[in-house]
Amino acid sequence: MSTLPDTEFLRLLKKDLDYFTHALERFEGLLPGVCSAVQDQWRLQAQARKNFTLDLELLVQKAEHCAQLAMRSAGTHSGEESASW
Repeated sequence: MSTLPDTEFLRLLKKDLDYFTHALERFEGLLPGVCSAVQDQWRLQAQARKNFTLDLELLVQKAEHCAQLAMRSAGTHSGEESASW
């Protein structure tokens, strides 16, 4: 089993989570200068953004776990891990 798909998925997911988090911070900084209708809508959608961030963080945890399992499995199959007897 190749570890490449798991590790690549994890790498991209972490990169996208960082981008999303920084984008939210940038928008928060711009928010005081925009019209009240945009500010109101931003506030209404705050819980959806928070939930999405939490969902991505859970996905990162699961992807990290899968990548670790795949790396262990690849190590076992390639003979990197020696027998303990």
